[in-house]
Amino acid sequence: MWRLYSFLFSIFLITNLISCGEGKKDENVDVIKDSVIIPEPVIEYGFVLDSFDVIRDTVQQGWTMSHMFSGYDISQYEINIAAERAADSTIGLKYIKEGKPFIILKPLNDTGNVIQYCIYSKNVVDYIVFDFTDSIYVERRQKPNDIKPGEISGEIVQNSNLSNALNQQYKDLDLTGEMAEKLAGTFAWSIDFFRLHANDHFKVFYDEKTVEGTPYGVGNINAAYFNHAGKDFYAFRFVLDSANNKVGYFNEEGKQMKKPFLMSPVKFSRISSGFTMKRFHPVQKRWKAHLGTDYAAPHGTPILATADGTVIAASYSKGNGNYVKIKHDDVYSTQYLHMSSFAKGISKGTYVMQGEVIGYVGSTGLATGPHVCYRFWKNGKQINHRTEQFEASEPMVDSLLPAFLEYIQPIKAKIDSLKITPYVTKEEMANDSLQ
Repeated sequence: MWRLYSFLFSIFLITNLISCGEGKKDENVDVIKDSVIIPEPVIEYGFVLDSFDVIRDTVQQGWTMSHMFSGYDISQYEINIAAERAADSTIGLKYIKEGKPFIILKPLNDTGNVIQYCIYSKNVVDYIVFDFTDSIYVERRQKPNDIKPGEISGEIVQNSNLSNALNQQYKDLDLTGEMAEKLAGTFAWSIDFFRLHANDHFKVFYDEKTVEGTPYGVGNINAAYFNHAGKDFYAFRFVLDSANNKVGYFNEEGKQMKKPFLMSPVKFSRISSGFTMKRFHPVQKRWKAHLGTDYAAPHGTPILATADGTVIAASYSKGNGNYVKIKHDDVYSTQYLHMSSFAKGISKGTYVMQGEVIGYVGSTGLATGPHVCYRFWKNGKQINHRTEQFEASEPMVDSLLPAFLEYIQPIKAKIDSLKITPYVTKEEMANDSLQ
């Protein structure tokens, strides 16, 4: 009997539960659906790669554009059209370079070898898109890039140099060479970067170029400080005439940084032999005067005119090899020896500007290795240019000076308060990793 009651009671409960559920279906019943996780689309160079059959490759040695497109359903005629349009001045791709990556995009699930797009990476920012979907179209595009304020500081230690100090800060970023060149260029008329001292230190505020959030380049140096041999040097970038895009660098007193002569005709080399009245000549094997300064540098390094002037000789001699001599004014002349070749357009009578490339480092003439021998004349007599004291630079226009001094005041205060990042030796880094 109890089994019958139990059975009837169960029916009653089920009936009530069903009726209660139906009466409050909208309020109390949660409908649980199967959750579907939709993956984020893979987007690269502005293309949704999931929509294509993607083939990645790299330009090999000796390749032309024909190699890049070989094996696909594209004729040589079409390749020639694509190459011609890529070489247009608005695109600027005349040659593809070894080691550069490129991507071929084909129709998804297509068994043929039809190319829809090819993306060639020209540099970290610019890339070229070849569009074969209809008529052949070539376009240069850019990855998202920006400029943000950057700052860096460092110190020179014994047996070190500027590049080593910058490497400490940039680490894996490939910015050391660019920053070293711009910083040395800013102080090229004031500081001898071939004779930096231990305890020299620097601070720089600059525009840092970024692509997709990652730093890739150095823009303008906006303010810089360098303490060399115990003396402070400041440089501030200041717009003199925005309408005509005239910009200059001035010290804290408003004096222009530029001076008559650069300290060196090459960048980032080393002095292999100085000016001396007695030196053992490595080729002639005898003692003789060396009335110049030898800057050792890799073969092909650009040689710069250290000041404005007129080329009075661009010739060859057995001892000097290929050489250029420049007359700057009635007092000064300079000469550059052992060039591998002259720069385009350099010949007798050519007027050159300070910093202009006039030739390239070589070892022609009596030379044992690639270098440039830099000679300096004052009133017809060869002197050591490194001991010459040049005239002070001219101040800016008086009417602009108050605005300049007001402009640099907060910047100078900020750069003065910036702490120097200490140089860390390999031994110190090893000890830190052990602690």
